[in-house]
Amino acid sequence: MVYHSQLEKDYIKNLEEKNRALEVELQELKSQPETIKTLETKNKFDNSKDYFTIGSTEDEVIEVMGEPTNYLMTAPEARKFHYGISTVYFYQGKVISYANLEGNLKVKVKK
Repeated sequence: MVYHSQLEKDYIKNLEEKNRALEVELQELKSQPETIKTLETKNKFDNSKDYFTIGSTEDEVIEVMGEPTNYLMTAPEARKFHYGISTVYFYQGKVISYANLEGNLKVKVKK
């Protein structure tokens, strides 16, 4: 029998919700004419100060999110920022992944 902590259950639930939201967004984009898709996608990502994404720098994340509640150096070139219970992982100064457990990260997936 496998037991999962509440944190693991919340993490899985968050991933499932994020996946559902991305699937809905993808279906909406697929249903639009190509010219509208191109313009909306371009405009959607022009205001980069409203969010960060995979590949953003530490400074860009701080610009969007403010100072982390705490951070850890996990290896010489790796660091993780905590914003409440949400976490942003960096390698060589750039975002490589995140865990938006609290739903408070201003993050988007670029297309």
